[in-house]
Amino acid sequence: MKRPLMLLALVVLLAACGDQGGGQSGGPVGSSGASAGPGIPSSEPSADCAEAFAPIADLDISALSDLGDHAAEVEPTIQSCESVADWIAGAQQVINVEINPNTVALLLNIDCADQSLDDSPICKELASS
Repeated sequence: MKRPLMLLALVVLLAACGDQGGGQSGGPVGSSGASAGPGIPSSEPSADCAEAFAPIADLDISALSDLGDHAAEVEPTIQSCESVADWIAGAQQVINVEINPNTVALLLNIDCADQSLDDSPICKELASS
């Protein structure tokens, strides 16, 4: 029970800190520093990633931090997406909220603390950065 609450508090804090700039960057949503992996357009997720996000489309997600309450649905996305950029593209397809790459990194780092996800491409990418 503590983990979801801690995750929610961290995500809210990070989102609040990230929004202090006060203005739009002028770039497309999700473009602030996140780059697509090789062969993955930033706006389209890989087929496996899009399929993994399909169950999340039916959830009532009003903020990215809401994903902290849906670990069972998020874990397959971490295992199926090829990179953080692919994950962001998949999330953007089904979640109608602005996706902050810094919030995504925090959320995914917390989820990657689960040792069963160590071999996923996303967790390997985050561990190497």
